[in-house]
Amino acid sequence: LRAALLQRHTSREVHFGHWFRSSSARMSTAALEARVQALEEMATTNAENYNESLDTIWMLLSMMLVFFMHAGFSMLEAGTVRFKNTQNILTKNLFVVCAGFLCWYVFGYA
Repeated sequence: LRAALLQRHTSREVHFGHWFRSSSARMSTAALEARVQALEEMATTNAENYNESLDTIWMLLSMMLVFFMHAGFSMLEAGTVRFKNTQNILTKNLFVVCAGFLCWYVFGYA
């Protein structure tokens, strides 16, 4: 079994090596330079897409942190007032979050 696997492995290498040598021997220097240029452009595009993805992830993470910060601050304020004023404090904090989101959307994001 080991000999059969070894024989299959070496036959693939020979076949791959033969294919690689025949295709690279046919390519001219200009074709190789064009291929390198295309690969460099593709790498640049991938890097730009990667940076854009990281920016989006950072914005979503920051948004979640601010959202939970507002929720925590609401709980802090609700705990420092009398029971009858709790609903007013939570409503005020909800209004602040909504107004902040709308201002960010109108002026900051868009």
